[in-house]
Amino acid sequence: MRSALCIAGAALMAMALLPAGPAASQSFLNKLLPGAGSGSPEVWKACEGQDGASLDKQIEACTVVIDAEAESDTVMAGAYTNRGNALRDRGDMDGAIKDFNKAVGLDSKLADAFAGRAAVFVLKGQFDFALLDYNQAIKLNPKSVDTYYFNRGTTYSLQGQYDKAVQDFDQVIRTNPKNSAAFNNRCFARAKAGQAQAALPDCEEALRLRPYDADYIDTRGFTNLKLGQLDRAISDYSDALDINPQLASSLYGRGMARLKKGDKRGSADIAAAKAINADIVAQFARYGVK
Repeated sequence: MRSALCIAGAALMAMALLPAGPAASQSFLNKLLPGAGSGSPEVWKACEGQDGASLDKQIEACTVVIDAEAESDTVMAGAYTNRGNALRDRGDMDGAIKDFNKAVGLDSKLADAFAGRAAVFVLKGQFDFALLDYNQAIKLNPKSVDTYYFNRGTTYSLQGQYDKAVQDFDQVIRTNPKNSAAFNNRCFARAKAGQAQAALPDCEEALRLRPYDADYIDTRGFTNLKLGQLDRAISDYSDALDINPQLASSLYGRGMARLKKGDKRGSADIAAAKAINADIVAQFARYGVK
């Protein structure tokens, strides 16, 4: 039932490949990208994460661009945004926030910088700040439905604003009726909101579009659990665990369903879930499953 947050990768921008200034160290560039000049397209490709560039190489390339002090604020904002995404993906949340702050300071119309910072706020559990940034990203680029609306909907769902989450997922599905993650997340939001019967068709559609996805099967298991359809919930959770044996939510959900049926094996499932995720009991309690 895990909500998928579609955190954009490094290659967020189609930036002009402008030459970097003389401050870039050619010896450093030769170590980073042998044979590349400071203004070469290869440096930008690495900064954008293209051609399988590692996070470290991406961060280093963006740093070269930033340290070169290019004249265009838009180009610099793009480099800060790309580096911020890479820092976030590497787990340096504070460094990422600093880069996104710098990016929006240089270019207040760069929607991807606001969206990138929002993703960090989500990972830090600061949902109010994340929503402010997603609102701004959508205002600047309302056509980016599959990413900005989807991510804002997921954030609303995590925060417990299920009606608003459903509205955002509605928008995504209207734009792209083959977005399986939107159907899955709308199913989950509706089930958490106590609308499990209405949620079930969304789960079915998500699985029709993407069969054998453990998280989607897990979401349907949760929906069946909320409906009191214990045998179906157990079957779904077992199927999800066949694909991903370490899926704590499926272990816990199956354990709860088994205990409700008087099956003592549920205790072992719950213990295994707690060993994987210590917060799993509180998480299900927030969803109305105790």
